[in-house]
Amino acid sequence: MTTFLLGCNSTVDQQKADKQLRDNLSGEWEIIIEEENSTDDYPPPLFYFPQGMTVSNDSIEFYLGFFKEDRDNITGKRTRLYLGNVVPYKTDKDSVFIKNPLTDKWEFKWRFVSRKNDTLKLAINDTTVIQFKKLNYNLDTLPDFDQIIYSSSGCYGSCPIIDVSISKDGAVLFQGEGYVKSLGFYSGKLGTKTKNYIFNKFRRASPLKLQDNYSVGHTDDQSLTTSYIQNGKIVKTIHDYGMAGTNELIWAYIPISNIHTTTKLDSLPLDEPFYPKLHYFTFKKDGVILPLEKSESFYLWTELKKSEQTDLKFISKYKLTFSGNYTYWGPDPNEARQHKYEIKSVTTDGQFFKFEFKNEQAITYNLGYNFIDRNFEPTDFRKPNEWEE
Repeated sequence: MTTFLLGCNSTVDQQKADKQLRDNLSGEWEIIIEEENSTDDYPPPLFYFPQGMTVSNDSIEFYLGFFKEDRDNITGKRTRLYLGNVVPYKTDKDSVFIKNPLTDKWEFKWRFVSRKNDTLKLAINDTTVIQFKKLNYNLDTLPDFDQIIYSSSGCYGSCPIIDVSISKDGAVLFQGEGYVKSLGFYSGKLGTKTKNYIFNKFRRASPLKLQDNYSVGHTDDQSLTTSYIQNGKIVKTIHDYGMAGTNELIWAYIPISNIHTTTKLDSLPLDEPFYPKLHYFTFKKDGVILPLEKSESFYLWTELKKSEQTDLKFISKYKLTFSGNYTYWGPDPNEARQHKYEIKSVTTDGQFFKFEFKNEQAITYNLGYNFIDRNFEPTDFRKPNEWEE
């Protein structure tokens, strides 16, 4: 009887210790960069990305995700295959083990050192201790959006070239232009949990309070643009060259940029409406231009796609042209995609968009509102640079 009681007490104590450890780990955390490594003399590494995580009772979400090396099936170049963000974890005394999605095996991750107030200390070996600070977000105070559009331009290499639109009802529109498995146009539907997860990632970034432009100091990187829609209007577009944006913004990019690998998508016709690969929309009028960011161009395409075709006449005010993707300089990463018709011109008054083709009947789309007047100011038009003529 005595032996049994000691064994029982030992098990209870172990369960209490395990619960205490999990309680200490629980929360949303961001790694602290040591002060001496954040000065001008000791800047973070060139391609450093902020590490953060959410620890729950039985799983850990690593904000930067897990990837394994892969090959692009068109060019043969090396790419990365997304394996998700969330992994299970278990504890043994003061040690934490995660199930590595690359190997599907349990591996040691940290040894718990301490938690004091909002600071968590974890050891990765006998000599190295890393610190995390607690993150606190009140989603009730952060604005929500009706639609988020994310676009990536490609780079000098094999960065994905994609466009993703996710609406509040979970509807997804996707274009893969290069260095992804899903090339072409696709549509799908997200469940409420997944949709909320992605939207809340961007809400935590508070995009309406951020700058319009972020940029790293080196060349040959990719441009990421995100446009945020409220009440049918673009309320913010952020251009981020090289992931120089805030930590929360970088963390929000991960799940939306890999949505084509985690969601069932159905292929769509290539030319409905006409949209050339590796190009953006630019409005031209009286010697001035309004070039759209990649995400804004794809947003216009999503609006045209749900518009009615009409035979109504209109007075054209603008010429809609297709500017090249000047961030990506490589060969066509999707040579298999060909247009059904050859475009001749696109004219518009902001509401009606007439696409004229060579040797084919023209198509006019009616947005039902003026896209330019709703989303831009007259001062957004500017004189073109020499290379934009």
